[in-house]
Amino acid sequence: MVKPSEEPGKRQDGKTLKKPSNELACQALFLHAANEGRGSTLFGVNWKETLNRILPFVEDVPFPWLYLEFPLAGDPFLDGCALYGEVAPGTRFRSEAAAGTERMIDWFAQVSAQYNAISFGFELDAGNDASAPAAVHFQHHSHIRLAQEFCDALGEPAAGQLYMKLAACMPEGWAPAFFGMFRGRPGSPLRVCGYLNRNERQRSAEDPSRLEEVFRQVGFRAYDDRMLRQIKTLLAMTPERADFQFDIYPDKRIGDTFAIDICLGLKQSRLQKNSFVNGPCADVMKQLEAWGAADDRWHLVAGTCLTRALPVTDEDDREKAYALTVCPKWVKARWRGGVLQKAKLYCEAKAGIIHGGEGEKQDGPQHAL
Repeated sequence: MVKPSEEPGKRQDGKTLKKPSNELACQALFLHAANEGRGSTLFGVNWKETLNRILPFVEDVPFPWLYLEFPLAGDPFLDGCALYGEVAPGTRFRSEAAAGTERMIDWFAQVSAQYNAISFGFELDAGNDASAPAAVHFQHHSHIRLAQEFCDALGEPAAGQLYMKLAACMPEGWAPAFFGMFRGRPGSPLRVCGYLNRNERQRSAEDPSRLEEVFRQVGFRAYDDRMLRQIKTLLAMTPERADFQFDIYPDKRIGDTFAIDICLGLKQSRLQKNSFVNGPCADVMKQLEAWGAADDRWHLVAGTCLTRALPVTDEDDREKAYALTVCPKWVKARWRGGVLQKAKLYCEAKAGIIHGGEGEKQDGPQHAL
């Protein structure tokens, strides 16, 4: 085994390292996030099981957007998510959890060449058996007709019809953009999600009656005045952007769960760390802690931040810059039956050759569940 030298990206013999495999890069990202005691506190003692489950989903594909998903209170655990903006025709994932998605993958490989900013992915729940069907995610943005095609390709046409029904009922400024489907769980809801634009976010933050108006139009009734005040408070504190989530069941009933995701927004490691010490991220965390939706473990989140570029040689022996990044990206506040639940944080992890200008980083698609 080659020992590390004093110069990053160089071997002991002075030669530039080869570009790492996706599997090796994925392991490095998880290990960094869990380093210095963060693993057991943030992710639980079994976090490596999630790593092992996610590894088949990074093989033989462009490196996906990975999300490390963990609660900010209660028993720690680690869920994983892999999202793809492109795959080659015939791509297959070496995991039982992906069984039954082959036709959908081939459909996506074809349509992703025609449309920008669409993505699909797999959500791996630590509470499920490793062989259980993974939940799936699809983000269509403005190309909403693709939602039905995605569900048809999965053999779930009724889910697409359900999604389109709710989409037609959504108020202006609350258009759905992506959804999550819990495969293999009969009777489970379709999780319908979208982004709030700046004007709608400000309007909802300033006027709780706007939220009531939206809830009535959608058919969501599981809220009270306290929940409305909490949503208003968080939307007013949002550093960058936010999204929303509703559940709709196969019988067309709107579930009693509502969530918002707050984008923490910062991309540079130094700024991220500072924001969790004395900035917008810390303010959001302190508010969640005051409500009992988080405890003091959030202080460890800043340590997961990583921005590292290494010189490597690619398959053609050309020297390139290879980036490894971990970014605390979203925090989810969820209400069930009007009661605020434990908050959940989503760290985005990415690896790959840097293209474009120095420091350029493409925003990943949003998680779903």
